[in-house]
Amino acid sequence: MARKRTGRRSQRRLGTQYPSTARRIRFALTPASARWQSGLSRLIAALLLALLGWAGYAMFVSSNFYVYGAEVQGNAVVTPEEVYAVSELEGVSAFWVDPAAIASRVETLPNVRAAQVKVRLPARVIITVEERTPVFIWQTGENRWWIDAEGVIVPPRVELAEALTIIDTQAEPVSPGQALDPTIIEAAESLRRLLPELLLLHYSRATGISFTTREGWPIYLGDGQDMDAKLTILVNLRQDLLARGVSPRFIDVRFVDKPFYR
Repeated sequence: MARKRTGRRSQRRLGTQYPSTARRIRFALTPASARWQSGLSRLIAALLLALLGWAGYAMFVSSNFYVYGAEVQGNAVVTPEEVYAVSELEGVSAFWVDPAAIASRVETLPNVRAAQVKVRLPARVIITVEERTPVFIWQTGENRWWIDAEGVIVPPRVELAEALTIIDTQAEPVSPGQALDPTIIEAAESLRRLLPELLLLHYSRATGISFTTREGWPIYLGDGQDMDAKLTILVNLRQDLLARGVSPRFIDVRFVDKPFYR
């Protein structure tokens, strides 16, 4: 009588797998070459950082990067020494130069209208100035000043030939940088255009701009408005007075609708 087979052998024959009770050990190995390359990268990065730090330190301490002079351009009457002195650049590191601040300092010079500053390493500074160009001379008492196109009072630097002079009959003191009443400049500009041979004017708060004719007659013109009409009235009135042999003390054409003489 045949012995009954166990179920385990039948299962083995049918291919049934049984889980192993042994622990499987997996190894995660980093190749030695990868570790070496990682260390080398860190070393190179550290060396580069140290090199940059040393270069930055060298630039800040080297005298080659400190300013001991400047190039001044665009100046005609203002000297380079004046510009450099007011810039306060002497001995300043080029890395600490503030172009806007330097330009503001240079613009405090009365004869300078505007300034521009550029910095080039290692320590080159270029200052370009725009000076105030005189168009008239303003005389108050014994003092004579330049006046630019904007009416700003400027210290005179040289003698101007053939310049229109305006004498303040009240001799009020003025200072550099002060701006005159725009109506004075307007009147002077109009007269210079209409009477280019005229080189002397007078000014007072009461009568504005005035000048004296060849006959010695004071002519009161006021401000620069309606200057063409005022001069037309003056020409006609002068011819009439000369024809009649009248010598007035003054002629007032400040108001075109009410000119008069005395």
